[in-house]
Amino acid sequence: MRRLLVVAAVVAVAVVALAIVAVVRSDGSSNETIQTVGGHKITADDLDLTVQHFHEEADREGRPFPAKGTDEYKSVEKIALGLLIDQAAIQAAAARLGVHVAEAQVRERTAGSGEGEEGGDIRVKAEAAFGRATARTQLSEEGASRRLTAGLTVPSSAVLAYYRAHLRLYGSTPYARIAPSIRSQLLAQRRNAVLVGWLAHVRAGEPKPRVP
Repeated sequence: MRRLLVVAAVVAVAVVALAIVAVVRSDGSSNETIQTVGGHKITADDLDLTVQHFHEEADREGRPFPAKGTDEYKSVEKIALGLLIDQAAIQAAAARLGVHVAEAQVRERTAGSGEGEEGGDIRVKAEAAFGRATARTQLSEEGASRRLTAGLTVPSSAVLAYYRAHLRLYGSTPYARIAPSIRSQLLAQRRNAVLVGWLAHVRAGEPKPRVP
């Protein structure tokens, strides 16, 4: 009788242990890290959800999607991992400039788009994860742009030079009236050039995707 009780106790402990492992796996805490970029861990779940987003996109557009295990599927995984690396690198670079995106900002950006919703279906989770990641990256870029171009100006000489070079475009409109518009246009161009240059620098240092 005592032996049976001991066996039953061992079995009970094993069942509890298995249950704990199942919970750990279900909450993603044992999720494998594929690559680390700027201190940000990209996990197998991140990759799976991004691939699922591409699958959903292909379905919406009526395009075939490769079967898992094929070379074509591996190519999709590599593209998906490259996107995740790019997002992580941009967010890390923005953080070094002092730009930190809060969850509240992400929720506000995705509100009403359906991309912030979650559900049991893997496709729903994939679209929600992709929407949040995209919003976070956009907010990081916007914050970085504000930091990088805070003191940027356009001198009056540049405005006048542009006006004179495009007299045909403005016709009889006097310079004084059109100058503010030209200045805004040139300033937007300069800000965009700064952001493009910053992004190119960030991407030049990104690691190559290593699909497991």
